[in-house]
Formats: sequence, C-alpha cells, structure tokens
Amino acid sequence: MGSVTKLALFGAAAFTLVACGEQASQHQQTTDASASSDAAPIARDDNQAFLDLVRRQGEAILGVSPILATELGIGEDVAGQAYLATLGGYGFDAHEAARRMNEDFLLDLQSIDRSSLSGLAAVTYDVLDSAYRSAARRNQFQFGGATPIGFSLPDSGDSWAVTPYFVTQLTGPHLALPRMLQTQHPFSSVHDVEAYLSRLGDFGRAFEEVIETVGSDAAVGVTPPTFVIDGALNSISGLISVAPADHPLIETIRLKAAAIEGLDPAAIDAFAARGAELLETTVYPAYAALADELKRVREQSTPDAGVWSLGDEGVAYYQMALQAYGARNRDADEVHELGLSEVARISAEMDSILNGIGLADGSVGRRMIALGQRPDNSFPNTDEGREDLLNYLRAAVDRVQAVTPQWFARLPRQPLEVRRIPVHEQDSSPGGYYTGPSLDGSRPGVYWINLKNTADNPKHGLKTLTYHEGVPGHHFSISFNRMIEDMPLLRTVLSYSEYEEGWALYGEALANEMGMYADDPEGDLGRLQAELFRAARLVVDTGLHHKQWTREQAIEWMVEATGESRASVTREVERYAAIPGQACAYKLGMIAIEEMRAKAEAELGDRFDIKEFHDVVLSVGSAPIGIVGRQVDLWILSKKAESGQ
Repeated sequence: MGSVTKLALFGAAAFTLVACGEQASQHQQTTDASASSDAAPIARDDNQAFLDLVRRQGEAILGVSPILATELGIGEDVAGQAYLATLGGYGFDAHEAARRMNEDFLLDLQSIDRSSLSGLAAVTYDVLDSAYRSAARRNQFQFGGATPIGFSLPDSGDSWAVTPYFVTQLTGPHLALPRMLQTQHPFSSVHDVEAYLSRLGDFGRAFEEVIETVGSDAAVGVTPPTFVIDGALNSISGLISVAPADHPLIETIRLKAAAIEGLDPAAIDAFAARGAELLETTVYPAYAALADELKRVREQSTPDAGVWSLGDEGVAYYQMALQAYGARNRDADEVHELGLSEVARISAEMDSILNGIGLADGSVGRRMIALGQRPDNSFPNTDEGREDLLNYLRAAVDRVQAVTPQWFARLPRQPLEVRRIPVHEQDSSPGGYYTGPSLDGSRPGVYWINLKNTADNPKHGLKTLTYHEGVPGHHFSISFNRMIEDMPLLRTVLSYSEYEEGWALYGEALANEMGMYADDPEGDLGRLQAELFRAARLVVDTGLHHKQWTREQAIEWMVEATGESRASVTREVERYAAIPGQACAYKLGMIAIEEMRAKAEAELGDRFDIKEFHDVVLSVGSAPIGIVGRQVDLWILSKKAESGQ
C-alpha cells in the first residue's frame, strides 16, 4: 500500500541524499544552471531571503504540530520547549488557526518575485505555491478539519489521510497517537520518559477536541459510512480491551526505558506503573468517550460508500481530491476509463504467464485466486509461520539491495527494518506500509507487514510488496531525501501521494528490470497482480465516489478483476470509501514517471543514463508530479546542451 506510508502529520517527506559529494554537487549545479538558463543572472541573496522565509514558515508549523516534530526528530530549539510532552490540537480553534496560517503563507508567497529565484529555491517556490493553493481549496470545505499547507491535516497521523471524515477505521488521532508513542517518541533520557507520561495525560484534552470535530461535522450532515464508523469502533475496542499494565503503550516504556543508562529496574517499574494508572484514569476514558460519540453519530450515518452521498459538496470534494492526487486535469469519467484500459492490458499479460504455468481455465482473477490458495503458496498461520514470513521478507530486501548500485548513483544510509503491524491495528490495516526514518538517521525506516492471516499475503506477492514498501520503493525515495542538507524544513512536511506512491509502484516494475523475478513466473504474476490492483483502484475509487457504486458492488468487481482475497479486497474498498481519491495516486503517478522516462529515452538516445534519470526524479523531493516532470525536462535540455545538440 504504502504507503505510505503511515507518518505523523503531513507524512513522508522526500529529500535527496547529498552523499557522493562532488557528484551530487555537480548535478545540483547543472540543475540550477538549467533552471535559470532563460533568465538574467540571479543574486544569491534573493534565493537566500526566500529560503529564510520558508524556514520561518516551517518553524511556525512545527510550533503547533508536536506530532510532526516528533516524527521528524526535531529538537526543542526549533519545535518549542517541552513539545515532546504535548499532543496536537484537534478542535475548532486548531482548524481555524490552520486556515489563518494558510492565508498568511499565501500572502507571504505572493510577495516574492518568482523570476528572481533559481535552483532549489525556484523549485521550492513552485512546490509551496501548489501546496498553499491546494490547502486553500481543501479549507473551503467546513468539515473534516483544515490544513495550513498541502493536502494533509495537522497531526492527523497519516501522509495519505486527507479525508472528509476526521475519524475513520484507518485515520485520525485515535490511531496516530498510540502509533507515534510506540514507534517515534524518543527514549534517550528520563526527561523523554516523563514527556511520554505527560503525553498520556494529555489524551483527555486531545480527545475532547476530536469529539468536538466529529460532532460538529455530524451537525452539518457529514458522517462517515456506517461500516467506516464500525471499523473505527472496532479499532477503539481493540485498543482498550487490554489490561492497562499489559498494554503495548506500557510495554513500550519497559522495553525502551531499559536502554537508558543509569535507569535501574525499580525506576522502570515505577514509570510503567504511572503509565498504567494514566491509561486507566485518562486514556481509556478518553477512548470510551470517543466511542460514545461515534455511536451517537452512527445513528445518522448510511451504508452509502461514496462521498457523493454528501451532495454537491461531496461531488466538489471528490473532483478536488482527484486533482490533488495526480489526475492532471482528468475528470472522474476519464480516470475510470483509464483504469478499465489498464486492467485489460495487464490482464492480457497475466493470462499469457498463467497459461505458461498450467493455469489456463477461468478468468485471470479466478486463476490468481487458485494460485493464492495453493497450500505451498502461504506460510502457516502460526507464530512460527509468521516469523518465517518476516525472515523471507528480510532476505528479499538483502537480495535487491545487492544490485541497487547498478541502477542508482546514490544509496540511502539509513537501514530498513521489517516489522509486524501491531495486533490492535491489524483488523483495519492494509497488507503493508512504510514509516520513514528520522531526519538525523537515528531511527530506521520500517516496512510493516500485516500478519493477522498469513493467507492474505501469499508467497507469490511478497516480493512485490517488499519492493514497493522497501527497496527500491518508499525506503529509497523517503530515506534518500531525508538526508539532504539544504532542503527547506517546510518541504519535509509535504507529502504527495502521486509522487511517493507513483515512485513505489514504478519501483515494483523496476525490480523486474533489475532481475528480481528471473526464473520466477509466480513472482512475476505477483508483480503484475499488484499493478493490476492499482489499475483496478482507478475503476473502484471512481466507481464508489462518482458512479455511486455500493460497497458490495465494488468488492465483487475487484475480487473478480484482481484475484485478491475477499478479506483483503474488503479492507481496501473500505479504505477507498474513507479516503476519497488517494487510491488513484499510485497508478496515476506511475504512469507519469514512465512517461517522463520514455520521453528522456526517446530524446537522449544513447546519452540516456538510468542512474541519472533516477537521481533527477528523486532529487526533486516530494512534489506534485507536474513539477517533477518539469525538472526532468530541464535535465534533458542540459544533457542535450552538453553534447551541443
């Protein structure tokens, strides 16, 4: 899935690794020269003044977004004193502040002469101009929260969690906060442990604000579909069904505090006891109150899966979402037809391979179901089987890592870990996702896998999931870019699914070129099935939100078209219902990157260098796909200029 990727606040940022010193500098100089070739010489002071403004804007966002600051590993000197001890704002005041901040940022940008900028500053201007305008369009809708920048919500917890619904089975503070505390809150000192406990104590205030937003949205007729509310209630039930002392939030204290030098077992036990008391007196009651509010608004919800059910506002919201996720001026009907065309093309290729391995009867989807149900194609659904599956994924990462120097000029420094999705999240989580490393590299990238039922992840699809979530997918684009030294901090809070998910899907296909499926037709079928799945998303997402398909209709169509298990398809369709438009970003982004590469290959001929092409695409950072395309065009021009063409 990807991705994304699940990350705090605005989510996964794409930076460029500036290792390889001279080569990276030379590439930046070339890009800068190309970007300004049609303008007069530019004073460095203009670029620096603009980047100083961007820095101040980034610090302003961090000052009101403690979850984002934690996810990025920002120090208190930037994010504010004691930010590690607080949670974000989730109520009316926070949303109005986000709207005002967006308006101020737009005014700041409009005071800058774009023609006076070059290189990184010019690209940053273009990205921020798009981000602020996208946020302003989103903020016109008086439901689901507000954002100062981009198409994301303050401290909502997911880079892809732009949704008309503030709480769903997949998104919202009720899931983001415990995930952040377990995986991203630092534990390097007693001060950090105390801050962790303070955050537990802040759950009551934070959830009062979440409830305020859920209630105010319902008051204007905006409630999630009934099954989305039920999924959120199930998640809450799982979170608070454990005895406080045994909760993963308390186990986190015991495990991570043990690494703090000088902290003895008795002190750790005392911290854990305080945490358990806070869960019992503050955290659990906060979740129970949110559950009560969700049950109340559920009474006015409907089973209608599409945002069209919100009336004209819903229709407008969906068209806005499609554009934000890379539709590039295609309307919903055009996206739907593109999906149908791609499903037909990929299915034909799969049919040929299936015939070659002796599976010739039935539709492609039915034959893929048969392949997935083969006893030798799944790991046992036991603790031992789950551990074997994790080791299989780790070995797949090692194999692809070994050949990446042939395809990339620069490689990430940060390690990649493979972990199981926490049990309390697995019922409503996708098959896998990725969380990025901290800015300083002290926290690794993590590829999470859903192991509720190992049959949901048959062996033939595991390689492709690994290449998408790990290498050369999300781990490369995100961890590369988080090492850049001169990328403005504000760019790190932006996430563009069409770029990040488009790159990860492109990475799946690239793995085939890298030889990862040699002599493995079943694995290649897994790759094609994954691409088919993303093409089917174009059909199903537009079907739900534009053509008024029911949840059941979407499930039936997708199972038949893709051969994925009904359980996994059900989770996916419910995800599309909760997050309109985002599922389209994968295929739309991949198509755009493939078009960029085809154009470069055609225009450069034998001067085309795949390592350089990948470097250019990754060096832009997370950005609207059109801006990435413009940078590729500049690179093509610079390559032609080198040869005198």
